[in-house]
Amino acid sequence: MSTAAPRLESSIRQHLQPLLKADGFTGSGRNFRKLGGGFIQALNVQGSRYGGQFAINLGLHPVGLPMVFGETPELKNFKEVNCEFRRRLNETGSDQWWSHDNTEASMDAAVQAAAEVYQRIGRPHLALLSGADSPFHSLTPEGIPGFFKSHPNYITTNFRLALALARSRKLQGRASEAKAFADYALANMGAAKGFHAELEALSRLE
Repeated sequence: MSTAAPRLESSIRQHLQPLLKADGFTGSGRNFRKLGGGFIQALNVQGSRYGGQFAINLGLHPVGLPMVFGETPELKNFKEVNCEFRRRLNETGSDQWWSHDNTEASMDAAVQAAAEVYQRIGRPHLALLSGADSPFHSLTPEGIPGFFKSHPNYITTNFRLALALARSRKLQGRASEAKAFADYALANMGAAKGFHAELEALSRLE
């Protein structure tokens, strides 16, 4: 009788999922999410297309904020790729992948190493960015370029960040700030003309 080949999901379930569950995440397999501090937090384990290694992606999405093209997020199916703010978990600032072979021991060791980096770097980072003192709460349009220097590796642009914060500030009833972010987004939208009408409406808030 043949024995089933080891799967990375089994190592995730044993060595990473308990940490995430303790932090309030739900999910299974390679995708996990939680609510906290006015944000949906999400984590994804991304396998390499070539096999033998994986990366961990982190995401934050303001509660109530539509996804970029207007879709309403649903927590039970929400994934890191749906988040407005996304980045890789890493120790050095460069792209980090954990390598393994096709044995259970190797996969366990790789996931344990990644889990340690999550505990040391990912957990406090998500707590800071989704906490009461999150820089997202106090950021101004003038501070957008500096945000990416203080919090590098996010997969977004000045325009996308301004659009998201204009929408978020409107939801929070902070109309003057929503208008300021909309004005910034209009000035930096480039080819993203599909958002022009929405931004014009946000820019007229009083």
